[in-house]
This record gives sequence, C-alpha cells and structure tokens, in this order.
Amino acid sequence: MSRGAHSTGTSPHYAWFVMVGIVAVVAAGVVAAAYAGGYLGGNAATVTPAVVETATAAVPTTATPAAAETTPSAEPTPSASSTITITAVGDLLFDLGPRRMIAAKGGKAPLAKVASALRAADLTIANLETPLSNRGASVLGKPANLIFDGDPRGVLSLTDSGIDIVSLANNHAMDHGTIALKDTLATLDKAGIAHAGAGLNTKAAWTPAIVDVNGRKVAYLAFTQIIPSYFTPSATRAGVATGTSITRMAAAVRAAKKKADIVIVAVHWGTEQSYTPTARQKHDARALIDAGADVVLSHHPHVMQGIDTYKGKLIAYSLGNFLFPYKTVEGRKSFILRFEYGPKGVANITAVPVYLGEWGAPVIQTGASARAILGKLASISKPMGTRITIKNGIGYIRP
Repeated sequence: MSRGAHSTGTSPHYAWFVMVGIVAVVAAGVVAAAYAGGYLGGNAATVTPAVVETATAAVPTTATPAAAETTPSAEPTPSASSTITITAVGDLLFDLGPRRMIAAKGGKAPLAKVASALRAADLTIANLETPLSNRGASVLGKPANLIFDGDPRGVLSLTDSGIDIVSLANNHAMDHGTIALKDTLATLDKAGIAHAGAGLNTKAAWTPAIVDVNGRKVAYLAFTQIIPSYFTPSATRAGVATGTSITRMAAAVRAAKKKADIVIVAVHWGTEQSYTPTARQKHDARALIDAGADVVLSHHPHVMQGIDTYKGKLIAYSLGNFLFPYKTVEGRKSFILRFEYGPKGVANITAVPVYLGEWGAPVIQTGASARAILGKLASISKPMGTRITIKNGIGYIRP
C-alpha cells in the first residue's frame, strides 16, 4: 500500500491482489560462484527448486481453510473496522546480485514480482540487511566477502512494494561505517519508510518506530544478538541496538506498550542455516511477549524456521531470506507471512511461498514448488504444535 495510506490511516484493504502470469524462474545447474558463509556474487547461479510451474497464483483473502490436510476447515474470522492486515518478510540485500540487477533494470526491479502482494497489506515489514549508500569505507575485522554495501536506488523497491518499516538491527547495518549509516537513515526518511534498531547514538538505536495504521498505533522495535563489537553504539557513537540483554529488551517493550496499541519486535538471532530455533531464541521470544509484545518477527539464520504461538501471540523465529543470492536451494526458499490483528489479537495467519531466483529476487511459487516450500515450513513448525494446511499454493497456519 502507499506510504500515505499506511501513515495517515486511510481505509484498509482486506483482500490480497491476484498475481497473474507469474513465470517462476527455472534454471538447472549448480551454483558457480559462491561466497563464504553462503552468499553469492550475482546472477551467475540460478538455483531452482524441484518444480516451478507457470500459472496464475492466487494470494489469500481473509478466508481461513480448515482442518483437512489440503481442504479448508473453518469459516474465516470476520474483519472488524479496527482490524489491520500485516505482512512480514525476511532479509533484503541490495548488494551482489541485486546490485547488478538494479544496474541492469532499475531500482524497482528486485522486488517487482512480489510488489503487488506486499502492497495489499495495511502494514509491511522487512529486515534491511545492507546499508543504502555508495560512501564510506569497509569496516575492519570482517571478511571482505561478508561486507555489504547496498545500491541506494534499492529504496525504490521498498517504496514500490509498500514496505513501511524496516529493521536495521543486524550485523551488516554498519558495514561501511557511520557515513553509510547516515546515508541509509536519510534515504529511508526521505522515502517515508520508518526504521528501528540503528542510529547515530544509543538512544536513537533503541527508539521504536511508531506508525499509525488505520487509527491504531503500531510500535516496532528491533534488536540484534549477532553483533560485531564495533557496531555497539554509545552516547556519541553510531551503532545498532544490542539484544544481548533480555532484561533491557523487555524494558523497552514495556515502555513501547504504553505508547502503542500493538507492539511488534524483531530480533536478529539464531544459528545460520539451522531450521531449529535455539533455546535462547525460544526463551527470549516468550520473555518479550510476557513484557507486552504482540508479535515477534525475526531473522538471521538465512533459512526458514518454524511458526510458533505463545499466550495467543505470534512468533516467527526466522523469516529466512527474501532478496538474497544465497548459494543453497534451501536458502532460497522463503515466504510472505501475512496475518490480521484485530480486537482479539492475531488471526487468519497465512504464508505465501516464494523462491529467490535470478539475481536472488523473490518470485511467488505455485504448484509443486509451492507445496515443497510450504511442506518444509509445516514440518519445522509441527514440533511447536502449529498446523499448516496447504490449499491452492497458500499455507494456512493454525496454532
């Protein structure tokens, strides 16, 4: 949705657009140019999932299917006037393949094939894994292939997709120092995109983004537990919000709860390429909810992790990659998480499967490819007591 619609509280939309004629990217072969830690250097390697079909992919409405494995189960929860729809996606990288894509096709290109699906929500959230700047020097102490610098024109992908808030609390926000972080903040501010988790001092890094969505105040806080020591802010030094103290994070959530109707928290955490959240992830997610968080939406493992609930609140331990030229097939499987938040809290949770094809750009999947991605999400969510049924390429999530 447009920036103004999100920030000024104009009428919500409760149905997703139909994505017509999405041709999923099919390419056989093995990734030829891989970076250490799972990153790729461009579009040279397009890894394909098992089967990708060319078809019309329906994006979900508020209807919720039902108990059978692949058939609807219950009537949808009706949306009240105070209900808002929220979508969330994982890591966005505007360097490497996406930078080359922008150079070839323009700033909107990386998210073009998912833009209308993201715009259909009242509020859309993502993790910005790179600075948006052409300035600054590479930080010392990190391998060169793990230092990112996103093309500033990538902000056009964010605005075109209706992305309203981004997390900057991650282990790449300061890859090109304070100057690049300043550029990133200025670029986001000019585009009207709210942000949390990084700033020019400790107070700014810890300040939540608070936005008005159809008359409801939403507070968004972002922290990282994966942090180089030189990313830590001070009263006079820029940096990212360090999530190593659950006591401090919980206090920030309690403070935000006093200012907003809904509190959403993002934490950059976990083990890379692991489908299983750590004991610490589980503990901290619950502690954040006990402190007042309504939703915990997180990232960093570079693969999907399960969907969980606690006290009726929603936890996504890892949303995976979303714009990323990752070296493995599993690292290119992802999803758009969509849910409603109304008077009774979270309802009508769905997952739209995507695959990161050429340049690492996301494409909504259908058919066998959709079933494979959603099947994986279902299998890693099952131990948490979460049921996911699949119908018409959409995963319907039930606690």
